[in-house]
Amino acid sequence: IKNIRIGALFTFIAVILRFIVGDIIKPLILFDVIQPGGHGHYRYEFHTPNLPDMCGDIITIVLFGLAYMFMTSSRSKSAIRDIMYASCDTDNKSWDSIRQTRDYILQMRNVFYVAVIGFGMYFFSKYVFTTTLEVFFPEEAAGLPFIFNILNSAIRLCASLAFVYAYCKYLGVHRHIKIMLYGFFFARNLLLTNILGLFHEHDVEIFAPILDVLLPCILVYSVLNFISIAKNNKILRRRFTQ
Repeated sequence: IKNIRIGALFTFIAVILRFIVGDIIKPLILFDVIQPGGHGHYRYEFHTPNLPDMCGDIITIVLFGLAYMFMTSSRSKSAIRDIMYASCDTDNKSWDSIRQTRDYILQMRNVFYVAVIGFGMYFFSKYVFTTTLEVFFPEEAAGLPFIFNILNSAIRLCASLAFVYAYCKYLGVHRHIKIMLYGFFFARNLLLTNILGLFHEHDVEIFAPILDVLLPCILVYSVLNFISIAKNNKILRRRFTQ
């Protein structure tokens, strides 16, 4: 159970890191707050992968790798097997603790897989699909390039919503907070991908960083909720050891 909990923690940190890099560092780059020192001509670009962006992606991959190692360790598999056997031969008094532990394991593994799928979609869109479209197809082109741009924007939007799902599932947020988070990231990424700009001449991408002023509130909420989750996990571990 400890390995599952540590793996889920690494997954949650990776999701938070994606929020920080995408919703704090990227806007700061856009407004020239974060730029290389000196008076050279080199500067971080907002639309293409830059050094802070790529460093964040590397750290995220490392975190997912660590999470995978803990969640698929032999100790974790043994714990899951023992819980399944125990659920077949136990009294009603112990069933609640076993069921809560089993549900926790399944939920945390679900968080991990959804977050990895979301990151895979994000990584493919950013480093493969977007680069290919920018090199071979102009954004204003009609026909097949237009369809590819729509598809790429949809992939980036789905990736962002996958991170939100993993975030909400890990913290077990209230339904109203969950709706607000989905609405926030849906609106932000709809503006950031400029999918609306493909249908008219106005560039609405610049409005996306304005919504990022709300992200510190989300991070504060994450810290408070994480403390509550840690207390609940301690109670769960105490019940399981009994």
